[in-house]
Amino acid sequence: MEDIVAVELTTADGHVCYLVTWGRIQSPVEPEPLEALILGVADHFAVRGTPEKARLCWSLKDAREAPYFYEALLHFAHRPIPFGTGYAKWRKRMDRRMRRGQEIYFVGPFKPPTGDSGGTIAFGTAS
Repeated sequence: MEDIVAVELTTADGHVCYLVTWGRIQSPVEPEPLEALILGVADHFAVRGTPEKARLCWSLKDAREAPYFYEALLHFAHRPIPFGTGYAKWRKRMDRRMRRGQEIYFVGPFKPPTGDSGGTIAFGTAS
């Protein structure tokens, strides 16, 4: 797990979206606490359907095709982590904020399940 991570959220009907947030906050190595947190706050975001599974992506590149991925990356990159004496206090603060649905950036629309052509969200136009 890294300092900034992507999480894949899947709904009961198979739609997928990505979120970007701080890593190593709830656990320095285990993904389950963050995955559970994301499921718990998924209603704060434009989730189409019932969230069923959250999976920590082992690389940010899993979410790089999401429309707002780079905006999220810049958002977190401009907010330095205070390593050293201020880290423990910062980590507790980020944990509290994440549990309220803050410090989590929704970066992508849901991709329809394989074979589903309806309900796709289009961003931008191509002419």
